[in-house]
Amino acid sequence: MVNVWEHVNARDEALHFCKVHKIDGPVLLDAQGEYVDQLGIRGVPYNIIVNKKGIVQAAGVTTPDEVRATLTKLLNPFGGKKG
Repeated sequence: MVNVWEHVNARDEALHFCKVHKIDGPVLLDAQGEYVDQLGIRGVPYNIIVNKKGIVQAAGVTTPDEVRATLTKLLNPFGGKKG
């Protein structure tokens, strides 16, 4: 997840958000807005989910439920059903 536009205590705000919404994993703090400029993002809330290689897997999911559903789908694309 990428956290942007948190100008005061960005790290603390991002950690609090993740704790409240039970989101586990790395969070990129883009306090200067460089990454979002490259992606052309102009508004918030706007979440970006990237894989460990830095490739965007999903963008625009805004609520914690949408983030969770998107992560579940990306991490388990076949719904956990075995062939």
